Amino acid sequence: MKAYLQQYRTVIRRGILILAAVWCLWYARPVDIYDLMGCEEPAYLSVTVWRQADLDHPGNLELTAGEPEMDIVLKRFAELRFHRNPLEVVLRFLPQGTRIRKVEVEKDYQIYLFAYDQRENPVLYLNFYITDWHRGLRRELPLYLVHGQEKGRELGAFLLEMAQMER
Repeated sequence: MKAYLQQYRTVIRRGILILAAVWCLWYARPVDIYDLMGCEEPAYLSVTVWRQADLDHPGNLELTAGEPEMDIVLKRFAELRFHRNPLEVVLRFLPQGTRIRKVEVEKDYQIYLFAYDQRENPVLYLNFYITDWHRGLRRELPLYLVHGQEKGRELGAFLLEMAQMER
């Protein structure tokens, strides 16, 4: 057995390297919120949105399955295509660095989406803060979006308008 491993050491290493590369490419592919939820339909959504200029007055949406508003909100979130970092398992244990953000107070938003299943177990936590998208309760798993800040602004404006109509 040892002689076999010695003889095919290079082939085994290349095979492991190719498998790792294929897995990284697959994991970093564009995904929507249904992929992030494990292709499970949520039974309940809680969305909170703030405009940076008015942090004292958040917009809240509490939606349950079957409501047309929930379908509209899910459709808007499903239009977004997120990319995950294949090294996020390692990123969980590293300290988070600070980034310089270009903030336009009148245009930027904070968005929190909480999705739950029938048994009220959390299915997805999705956060948007000015330029950064994250999943996970403590914002430990970054998501990357092409033109993420602009898409967050559009979604934030839409959600805040929808929350104000619900009042």
